[in-house]
Amino acid sequence: MKAAKTRSEQRSTWLRRLRSSSIWAPLNQPKHWNMLAQVINPVWSFTEIQARVVRVIDEAPGVKSLWLKPNRRFGAFVAGQHLLLELSVNGARLGRCFSLSHAPRADRQLRLTIKLKDDGPVSHAAHALTVGSIVRLSKAQGDFAPKSASTPLLLLAAGSGITPIMSHLHTLAASQSTRDVVLVNSIRTERDLIFGEELRELALLWPQLRIHLHVSQESGRLDPDALAALVPDWAERETLLCGPVGFMQSVAAMYAAAGHSERLHSESFGRAASVVDPDAAQHEVSFAVSGNTFTAQAGQNLLEAAEASGLKPRFGCRRGICRTCQCRKQSGTVLNQLTGQISGPGEELIQLCISTPQSAIDIAL
Repeated sequence: MKAAKTRSEQRSTWLRRLRSSSIWAPLNQPKHWNMLAQVINPVWSFTEIQARVVRVIDEAPGVKSLWLKPNRRFGAFVAGQHLLLELSVNGARLGRCFSLSHAPRADRQLRLTIKLKDDGPVSHAAHALTVGSIVRLSKAQGDFAPKSASTPLLLLAAGSGITPIMSHLHTLAASQSTRDVVLVNSIRTERDLIFGEELRELALLWPQLRIHLHVSQESGRLDPDALAALVPDWAERETLLCGPVGFMQSVAAMYAAAGHSERLHSESFGRAASVVDPDAAQHEVSFAVSGNTFTAQAGQNLLEAAEASGLKPRFGCRRGICRTCQCRKQSGTVLNQLTGQISGPGEELIQLCISTPQSAIDIAL
């Protein structure tokens, strides 16, 4: 039995080598098949999730919604999930995570609602997209959702934190859920309201929904006392929370003080930011998929640090040109050794060979 298994393994190895042999090139190279497919239809791909922009909607000052039609490789998603949007910025491929802001639809169209950020190159590139533009996506991910199907629900949103909340509202309304749902939506001014007309229509079509709009410029900050006044039974409700870090920390402290932290679920696109210390002698690096953990010395790029620890990540030129070593950083801050640019603390694409950590790092590899 053992010998037969060995022969089978040898045969499989031989076939894999035969298929990957250069004598079949370019017939055995997916990138060439992708190029051929995209001559017929720009979003077709054998290996990548691509999508066409079919609509661009201005939602509020500095906020646009992109309606996308992805190819079949995207698959499905559920309310509350997000995805990685990859765009070309000055010749480099950059990516950021954005919430899906609408429930799944029969026509498979996706909606991403993106707020323009002064220091956000991907948000600027996204706002420059037009109908017909082709973008690259990841599969949907995340589990920002209620744990119960019947408990009264409180949805807390501030600013663009309304985006994942909207996917839940559309999903609940479409199913005509009998669940008691309250939305508290905090905005700075009336002009900053995102999905205003959409929310009004949902409230008319689905009586289970009650909406409290809190305008901080008029009513002050939405602090725990103000929230308790709007929703007296907040402690009895399962709660979904999304918004700026300060807002979420305040609400989390409120639930913790009342002993109800288990009822609060939040969405913040990855883990809390690690403490940045560019003068540290070394930083811890974790590979989320493999579970490996190692340390990178000050000034050492992540590729060299991984290799020094016995790991063998993919690489090519080792100079930041070919992008073979590109992967997704889930949390932490890195310095790009070519450009001198400091990354944000959340999810984005980085190249191992030119990135040195400025904090603890978690990489999807």
